[in-house]
Amino acid sequence: MNRQGRFLGAASYFRICVLAATVLVTLGGSGAQDVRTAQQVFKNVQVLKEIPADDLVPAMQFITASLGVECDFCHVRDAFEKDDKLPKQTARRMMQMMQAINANNFQNQRAVTCFTCHKGSRIPVAIPMLESGSPYVSEFLPENSPAAAHSDLPSPDQILQKYVDALGGEAAISKISSRVEKGTVDLGAGPAAPIEILTKAPGKRITTIRLAAGNNLTAFDGEKGWSSAPGSPVREMHAADFEGARLDADLQFPIHLKRRFQEIRTVKLEKLGDRSAFLLFASNPGKPPLELYFDRETGLLLKEIRFASSPLGLNPTSLELSDYKEKDGVKAPTGIIITRPSRRLQIRITAIEQNLPIDDSVFEHK
Repeated sequence: MNRQGRFLGAASYFRICVLAATVLVTLGGSGAQDVRTAQQVFKNVQVLKEIPADDLVPAMQFITASLGVECDFCHVRDAFEKDDKLPKQTARRMMQMMQAINANNFQNQRAVTCFTCHKGSRIPVAIPMLESGSPYVSEFLPENSPAAAHSDLPSPDQILQKYVDALGGEAAISKISSRVEKGTVDLGAGPAAPIEILTKAPGKRITTIRLAAGNNLTAFDGEKGWSSAPGSPVREMHAADFEGARLDADLQFPIHLKRRFQEIRTVKLEKLGDRSAFLLFASNPGKPPLELYFDRETGLLLKEIRFASSPLGLNPTSLELSDYKEKDGVKAPTGIIITRPSRRLQIRITAIEQNLPIDDSVFEHK
């Protein structure tokens, strides 16, 4: 399989958002989470035995992102149960150490993770780096902590209303029943590939990337999702990615935001490139948060950071949105950059059609 095929095969967990947003979005089982344990479904699981089977792959994805490696760093390809590689045995000891640290020092909260030490490197960094990025809001503003008072900042309701108005208003947004987007996607290697994103209310989405070796597909039907890559079998979307897929497949996302989250806070005003943006933090009890950056002047959404939960930590996905164009009275972004640890997709939408009939069979397994 060529590099594009490997990239997109691994990105099945990319909800892909497609946006890929899901194209991006990463991406088992059915819409209902598998109630069996990892030990019951997979061979030779020795540490994460009791977690739900559907959580095992997201946990492995968290390890690959934290260490900057791929699956075959620890596993024998096509024989994942084998213990032939030393890094796999080391990983087991490291997970046990991490679990012990959290149990003995942090009341079993997920405070220390693989990334705490590795930060994208196979070997943990022992010397402080001269430069580092800002932490995610979720790391310093957890859902159970009181929000700081910022009387000088607009309320979440004011920011979200400006966002809806900037897009064209609630009435116009409510009238969009389907959207067909076509353009190109830059995978980071080779020429850009054609991409088509079909979204249908309520909550269905499929992204097709046309590669030389065949089509890469990522779909969500409102309850469950799947993906396929050239030369690979169909893969079911993991339950950890369902929430991100639902957000991407919601054509009325701007007017549904307040009902989706129990708490939305205005955190701060910060610089995002050459723009000033209000950062909103949206959360539900016991679930990963959502970070939203709204342009101070235009009110449009510039960036979204979301997290898919795993037993070992949160898998982040960033969406950068730009170049909004109006179609049928509603604005939509035509520039989309989807970033996950070690992966980046850049989408350029060149054509948008709305309210076309789309048969539900389009979102089913091919």
